[in-house]
Amino acid sequence: MKRIMCLLLCMVCCIPLFTGCSAKGNTNRLQFWVYGSSDQLDMYTRVTDAFNESYGKEHGIQVDISQKPNGSYAQTVQVSSASEAGPDVFLIAEAEFKSWIVGEYFCPIQEYVDKVTDIDLGDIMPTTVNRLRYNRETNTSHTDDPLYGLPLDSQPTALYYNQTMLEKAGIAVISVDEADLDKWNAGEIADNNGKKKSDFPQLSGVTVPAKGYYRSLNPYYYNGEYTKTWVKPAFKDNEEVAVFNNRIAMNWDEVEDLGMLFSGKYNPKPGEENKANPVTEFGTQYGYFTEWWFNYGWSVGGDCLNDLTDGGEWNFSLLDPNPNFVVADGKTFTGRTGKTYNAGETISFVDKMNILQKDGKDEVLVPDVYGDYLHDNANVVKNADGAVSGDKAGLWSGVTEAESAGTLNRLPSTRDAFNRYLKLGAKTDANIDGDSGLDISPNPSTFASRTSMNYFFSQSLAVLAQSSVYMADLSEEAKARGFQWDVAPLAVYKEYTDPSDPNCDIVKAQGKQAGHSNSLSMVMRTGSTKKQQAAQFMMWMASAEGQKIRASIGFFPNQKSLLPEVEFKKGIAPGNVRVFSEALEFQGPGDWWYMPDHVWVEKWCVDLNADVRNGKMTYADWYSPAIIRTNDWLQQYKQYQR
Repeated sequence: MKRIMCLLLCMVCCIPLFTGCSAKGNTNRLQFWVYGSSDQLDMYTRVTDAFNESYGKEHGIQVDISQKPNGSYAQTVQVSSASEAGPDVFLIAEAEFKSWIVGEYFCPIQEYVDKVTDIDLGDIMPTTVNRLRYNRETNTSHTDDPLYGLPLDSQPTALYYNQTMLEKAGIAVISVDEADLDKWNAGEIADNNGKKKSDFPQLSGVTVPAKGYYRSLNPYYYNGEYTKTWVKPAFKDNEEVAVFNNRIAMNWDEVEDLGMLFSGKYNPKPGEENKANPVTEFGTQYGYFTEWWFNYGWSVGGDCLNDLTDGGEWNFSLLDPNPNFVVADGKTFTGRTGKTYNAGETISFVDKMNILQKDGKDEVLVPDVYGDYLHDNANVVKNADGAVSGDKAGLWSGVTEAESAGTLNRLPSTRDAFNRYLKLGAKTDANIDGDSGLDISPNPSTFASRTSMNYFFSQSLAVLAQSSVYMADLSEEAKARGFQWDVAPLAVYKEYTDPSDPNCDIVKAQGKQAGHSNSLSMVMRTGSTKKQQAAQFMMWMASAEGQKIRASIGFFPNQKSLLPEVEFKKGIAPGNVRVFSEALEFQGPGDWWYMPDHVWVEKWCVDLNADVRNGKMTYADWYSPAIIRTNDWLQQYKQYQR
């Protein structure tokens, strides 16, 4: 991260100096093409007008903003790419970012940024700008790869929950930061909603532990070998109390436990027990839904792509069965490559695996059809059907030794994390890699005619992972339908020392907070004849000056220091809206951003989403062909036209 910040600071410190054209000279007119919702268009206009009245006027730059139709925006920009009448600056979504670079629709900006010394970019969060770097030759996005754009609009992800429904079920909903929990339990302070512990009579004599979802009896848990049978809570009879704390991320057990309470298959209302799609007394069919596996796989340090060499040798890794590791509190760890990891950081693939030397350099591990990795030696046998056998690479001895010494904590494998995600929507008689499904989430076919957010605000679903972009729509729907809602952090991997003890909140091992945020960024058209002025405009828009205006009208800024200044329209933002702001510090782009096109994703996700998750194909029939297809296609990116 220090290197990232140094690179950003270099943008404003290096020479030669550049201050643009004088206001007394000829004005340089720039074209800025935008698209989006009415609120977004209003925001773009306000920030551009502010630039024209301040920095632009001082430096002889006038920006004309032009709104284009959403449906034809990309085509309009592409058609104009070689025209003198095209935009100087335009917006790009991260899903198209790398393919448009390959198509040369926009260009690197570092040389122009480096000449500007009067705009400060030092406070931009690394997660928002690092995704705008790309090396076409190596197909990588390292922190020292060329910079192609600057961030403008980010949309983080969190858990939406129906607060009215939770309270109706007998759950006490609180908002207490973990650091404040002791004082709140002692009755010394109110929570973020102004509620003291005494406002919840059912909590008299109860010390609420540091958990996202707490049940005083019979908590559901899964320890990798044993799944405790879910027991319906007895909240209404005061035999058991439950607390939902929107300031602490639930672990995987807790979000499943809560999901079962609001799923008809586990908690049907009287008369619904034998129906194919039963509902609960709260009207819900399902309790929890997330469309994305990201916060499961990323939380344990895994991903769907591994760079086997750290230089662009990409491999499909979503089913990697090797455990992951995180540095324990108060410790540091030096990986196989010499990289130093600090407490709370997960160990990368190239630093956890037993990679040997071959011809004086690291071998390139050979993936098999299960998702594991083999040494690249004479024992590798490749069959005609694509199957591969040989010597398994296994874990590097330095990792296992550090685990024994207490320096590293073991986390689930990426495969286990992904399977845990798949289990959510799988039927209870499904076989997910030898384990059964949970059936607490709807499957993709459910949303063929309605969106997940529609499912949530119609109160068929209790908890939903979704983007911040839906806040305004949801606030209107909730008001019309008469329920309260709020947001909480995405679930994170967290293992307690004794999961069977409901009051135990001592953490044995915890993954990192993870999730994705969508973004729109500003880029500079390759054919622009005013690149230096365009860079000045882009930098001002991305700087604190421009982002303050965005924050003042309810948009999340790219600067951490400005996050407390976000002001939302009355009634739009929930009480715990800062969860979205906090997420921007660690959330990154989705897998649609990883490669110059999306074909490699289709090789494994089409059958997964259309058939496996809808119960039309078994997991066993899916994974090996998916691994072979995806890895074969990934090889083509080595020859991708650059």
